[in-house]
Amino acid sequence: MFCNNFILINSVLFVYNGPINIVLLIHIFKNSCLEIVILTYLTINCVPLPCIPTGTWYCKYCQNLFQKEKFVEHNANAVAAGRVAGVDPIEEITTRCIRIVKTMEVEVGGCALCRCHDFSKSGFGPRTVILCDQCEKEFHVGCLKENNMEDLKELPQGKWFCCLECNRIHCALEKLVVLGGEKLPESILVSVQKKIEDQGSANIKGLEIRWRVLNWKMLSSDETRSLLSKAVSIFHDCFDPIVDSASGRDFIPSMLYGRNIRGQEFGGIYCAVLTVNESVVSAGIFRIFGAEVAELPLVATETNFQGQGYFQSLYACIERFLGFLNVKNLVLPAADEAESLWINKFGFSKLPPEEVMEFKRHYQMMVFQGTSMLRKAVPKYRVINSTANPGS
Repeated sequence: MFCNNFILINSVLFVYNGPINIVLLIHIFKNSCLEIVILTYLTINCVPLPCIPTGTWYCKYCQNLFQKEKFVEHNANAVAAGRVAGVDPIEEITTRCIRIVKTMEVEVGGCALCRCHDFSKSGFGPRTVILCDQCEKEFHVGCLKENNMEDLKELPQGKWFCCLECNRIHCALEKLVVLGGEKLPESILVSVQKKIEDQGSANIKGLEIRWRVLNWKMLSSDETRSLLSKAVSIFHDCFDPIVDSASGRDFIPSMLYGRNIRGQEFGGIYCAVLTVNESVVSAGIFRIFGAEVAELPLVATETNFQGQGYFQSLYACIERFLGFLNVKNLVLPAADEAESLWINKFGFSKLPPEEVMEFKRHYQMMVFQGTSMLRKAVPKYRVINSTANPGS
């Protein structure tokens, strides 16, 4: 019997400067007609093993696959692949693949002072545009002078910041990245201790729990690569693919490694991770747009460590750090099923449409389809000991 609904997948594998890349070209046919073409790719980073494993060894992908097979009827990927009876795979895979970054309904960008989008394409002059390396706002050189902010005679070398606050925030982030892992204080570990006690364990004294902030462009070491690779794996385990509609590129590794996608600049994004005995168990992507607002687009915890208070501890560290920097607001996109958790447990509130539009007009935030924008006023964090580190 001939089926006129089918999927054709072509793949190409290539290696360039380290990682293994697999390009997938997916043709989806319905009623013998080409309905959609999807171009995507996978990147496989090196597996950091201290020695050659003995016995049977499975990569993280296969381990996750075996685990998900136990709950195949509740596995969205299995449903999309048509391995669950009574499900149309053509309809499901189309729905799954088209989860993209939401198109902005308002005009964004332009000079933060005059709101005009014109700029000089050659030479240096009043209409030359310069971007702040922290808040990412654009400024005309002439507008900076007219507003008595700065009288630039040429484009500055290296980093440039529009104000002292942005400079201070960037310096604090840089120090935190270089600092490495920091032990969590007892006040933050309370939630983890309570969860462990509820599960019948005595305490957390045998666990070395730390948090740290990563930025590939600031510190591109083998250790950073390994930690970011683990964070990417956790996000991919917990989220459907988040792809650019035009190029098909995956936003998650692009955000974590500070790569650009069609004008989307991710160099200012940082990844906070929580490690237990040097293994990443929870991760969160955040970006600070100056003192006014920061965003937290993605957070996730490894499946085996969910429900044990680890993300709550990581979030407390991020929030304390933002409070130490005097950042006023924290915003995030929340899916419908997670909205009540963010509101009831973490104190967020839903942003009205007009405020969402205002934020999007001034900042290139990550907004996903099917989510609501939530906001929380960041509590002030007072440093009692002058030698203390924020988040410690």
